[in-house]
Amino acid sequence: MKSTRFLWLKNTSSMTRKEKRKFKTIKKLDLKTAKAYHLRIALQRLWTLPKNMAERYLGKWISWTLRSGIKEIVRFGKTIKRNSNGIINAIMLDLSNSVAEGINNKIKTAFKRSYGFKSDAYRDTMIFLVAGNLELPTLLG
Repeated sequence: MKSTRFLWLKNTSSMTRKEKRKFKTIKKLDLKTAKAYHLRIALQRLWTLPKNMAERYLGKWISWTLRSGIKEIVRFGKTIKRNSNGIINAIMLDLSNSVAEGINNKIKTAFKRSYGFKSDAYRDTMIFLVAGNLELPTLLG
């Protein structure tokens, strides 16, 4: 198990051959880590299923987590169960946080650009200019 932490977090499609061989061996062991890994992969699969199967699949996944016997996984399963309506609605409506992530990246860029400004007001103005999609008047020659 030593030095395998990042293998558990990595998708198999992005592993090297050597990593895949090592991971295949440790994944077969009857460990809580392996069980948690299989639950993670099963939850990832939820986003690839046809929409009409999502609610039933999520219900089965939640039951699996509650029976897992791993305290942290059970707690996570209960959290997902409490929020399952929102998750199913997001799947049905094809919602994602991509717009928010895009704006967040623009704000990070504005922070980098504002390094050395004299006040927070200058930084905030830069954020509004970069992330606000403002229509500014232009001067004609």
